[in-house]
Amino acid sequence: MATDKRPRRAPREEDRRRDSGRTRERIIGAAVGEFSAHGYSGARVTRIAKAAGVNAQLISYHFDGKAGLYQAVLERGTSDLDPLPATDRPLGDIAADYVRVTGRNADFTRLLAWEGLGDTPEAGEHAAVEQHGRQRADFMHGIVAQLRERQAAGEFPDDLDPGHLLLALYAMASAPVLLPQVARQIFGTDADNDDFQEEFAQQVARLITHLSSRSAR
Repeated sequence: MATDKRPRRAPREEDRRRDSGRTRERIIGAAVGEFSAHGYSGARVTRIAKAAGVNAQLISYHFDGKAGLYQAVLERGTSDLDPLPATDRPLGDIAADYVRVTGRNADFTRLLAWEGLGDTPEAGEHAAVEQHGRQRADFMHGIVAQLRERQAAGEFPDDLDPGHLLLALYAMASAPVLLPQVARQIFGTDADNDDFQEEFAQQVARLITHLSSRSAR
């Protein structure tokens, strides 16, 4: 029987890049869940690789190890959760959208809680992680500056500090994810329920709108 002896064609560079990108995406997706559930120190590269369906060596190849993967997850997640993306929208609407996007990215929100508890790579373990922290600080300072401009325009009262307001917005948006037991105690329902998330988002919008109304009086 005749056999096809034609040489196999090597993958095109474009196809290789596409496959590499898909592999990275699978690894990052699996890593978000692992870091969310176990924190940085408790996360295991072997579990991430198994969940992504790849060889664990590919994590070192694509991300230079666990700390580099954590950095990639931070970059992806923080870009999804950045508040105040449009200065021409009412602050109440933006706050409500932030509640919604925080609920949709619950795993990453929990990862930030681990980070707040100090469960991060050791100092010097990965320079990009430390650089990311400095970049986030600069970003937050920019958000506070935007809030000051809104305050000067009369969008919320003069006796509120923009930095404290921003921190309060973060806390409100993440409350259903990080304090589900409190929501359950108050409302008798799970905080990850879509209906509850939407109701809470609307309530946050009303709260911020009332602040604006008070400023206008």
